[in-house]
Amino acid sequence: MDGGTTDGRGPVRRWLPLRLAVVAVVALAGLVVALLVRQEDPDLVLNSYRGAPAGAEATEGMEPGWVLGQDGRLAVYAAGSSSCPWTPTSVTAEGDLVSVRLEVDDGMCTADMVYTTHVVALPAGVDPQSLEVELELVAPG
Repeated sequence: MDGGTTDGRGPVRRWLPLRLAVVAVVALAGLVVALLVRQEDPDLVLNSYRGAPAGAEATEGMEPGWVLGQDGRLAVYAAGSSSCPWTPTSVTAEGDLVSVRLEVDDGMCTADMVYTTHVVALPAGVDPQSLEVELELVAPG
């Protein structure tokens, strides 16, 4: 015999619960890392609502756009699924050129097409009078 104990059916496999626990810990750690990497800056988007902002120009192809509000905040809007809207994930500036990166979740989305607006703050040092905005829509994949 190998010196192990038996339960009437052969040697007891003590290693199985330990391996399952190790696999569970590794899977949980992977999930936590994935959530942290994907987490967006909670202070980036100040407000969100369905529809285009006041003062937005309607376009034929439902192109994304932006409007500078009287409060000095930037309202960016893009057409997409109402359940998986384009959402700002970063706002950066080089001089007075502000770049807004918008991404959409890659999940189960409704097949409708609506504008969703997200209000973000202008980066420090940007002159609202000389403002230029570049919108970058990054498709999942």
